[in-house]
Amino acid sequence: MQQHGEHDLPNPRFDPSDPASVAARRAEILAMEERAAAMIAAGSALQLRAHAAAYDFGHALDAAEGCAESAMHVRSIANEVALVMQVSCGVTQGQLALASMTQQDFPALAVALDENVVTPAQVHKLVEVGLKVNHDDPVEQAERRALFVEVMLERVRRESLPPQALRKAAERVAEELTGESIDQRHARARRQRRATVEDLGDGMSIIRVTTDTFVAHAIRDRVRKQALAIIKARQKPGDQDGSGSANSASETESAFGAAVDHAREGDDPALASALNSGVDSGAESAPALDERSLNEVMSDVVADMLLTSDPMGNSAAAGIQASVQLSIPITTVLADSDSARDQPGRAPAMLDGMTPMPIEDAKRLAATAPAFLRVLTHPITGAVQAVDSYKPTAAMRAFLQARDIHCRFIGCRQPAVRCELDHTEDYQHGGKTAVWNLSDFCKNHHIVKHHTAWKVRQLGGGVLEWTTPSGKIYISRPEPHGVIFRPSDQLFRPTEEPRRGEPVHSERRERARSVSEALPPRPNSSATPPF
Repeated sequence: MQQHGEHDLPNPRFDPSDPASVAARRAEILAMEERAAAMIAAGSALQLRAHAAAYDFGHALDAAEGCAESAMHVRSIANEVALVMQVSCGVTQGQLALASMTQQDFPALAVALDENVVTPAQVHKLVEVGLKVNHDDPVEQAERRALFVEVMLERVRRESLPPQALRKAAERVAEELTGESIDQRHARARRQRRATVEDLGDGMSIIRVTTDTFVAHAIRDRVRKQALAIIKARQKPGDQDGSGSANSASETESAFGAAVDHAREGDDPALASALNSGVDSGAESAPALDERSLNEVMSDVVADMLLTSDPMGNSAAAGIQASVQLSIPITTVLADSDSARDQPGRAPAMLDGMTPMPIEDAKRLAATAPAFLRVLTHPITGAVQAVDSYKPTAAMRAFLQARDIHCRFIGCRQPAVRCELDHTEDYQHGGKTAVWNLSDFCKNHHIVKHHTAWKVRQLGGGVLEWTTPSGKIYISRPEPHGVIFRPSDQLFRPTEEPRRGEPVHSERRERARSVSEALPPRPNSSATPPF
């Protein structure tokens, strides 16, 4: 919690030495909070009705046209609502569907929200748990869900429960009312297993894995035990000899750095040297003490196991490697690391063209890349001008990925490497296969563009003009960025793959060497960099 100094407080608008003044000010503040809560509840109730109406509108059109399964019109209206709400279309589509279900299956909750009996967060939790109350007979299911809401609203009126505490209480009630066993629900829930990443900024992200509860707790328990063992074995501040392999701080650090450092000793030391200027400057110095906290070590242990261990129990997953795109300004790559590491304003490295990351980590990763794409940009505007590539079709796709960075629908940030190329003017209607008639769309927005009333027009320079079914116009502009260093095994793959046991074709290695030789000289050289 933030602490305020004695002189940081604004005018309190009451006399701290007068109990009556303190009580009056406290009552005034709580009255404001109550009015604000009532306004939020009323606004949320209105939004709930609007969301339900939007979903029912789209669903009615889909049913009339016989495309209820694909939900084209639901997607279309959800995309337009998303622009109004300034959130992603995927989140909006889920909110519309949930609002419609709330209105149909839990109408008493919508009324309670409008009357400020429950908060929007409480409604969300109650609907989430109430959906677990199932029965084979629809009439019986409706009655049980109505009883569930009645019981929980009575509980809320008697006791103030935060959303998470309310969820725990609701789960016990739902378990008694549902006609579906926990085994059946668990089997269905397991089909929602997934792994997601949320970028936090400052070069950090959260990875979330949805899995069985006992597996999740077992993973955390094992990781904690391993982290405690590492902390117990590491060198202590009072130790001077540093004897023992377990006591070496360098051996208890994350495998991320060790794995990359090992890979940097590969076939192209010239390229590694050019990209890793200053990375090894402290290699001869004594290793620093490992002072990571328990949470830090646990995080590193998870990363080590995922990055350096082969998947067990499924041979099809063995040997699969990650594919990422790094954008690194060439002037940043060639800058002296010691003098520029902490220099503010230096152009950052970008992950997938959108997420800033530490330049030293980017350079270490780039040093292991088997090949690179060089993207030439305008020296002032940063707009992409051309892309070097082995094949023309690959160059065109690379150019568009470098220009678009992500899906070009308004607000969508699905990386371009996972998008599909779309002809703005349909090919079957005479549209050309050219960069000025192509753009990257994620699968969802590609479908929406082709099968609903959304329209898009190229304005030149990669600028897109979107027109919604309601006639509103939005402009999508490409984001300027710097040089891309992107690992790609396919760029220089020979026409025939070598058989198991045969030496790898030397063509790809020679082309990779030619790329490293084409890199501009260091800034202290007399030659003029081509960028």
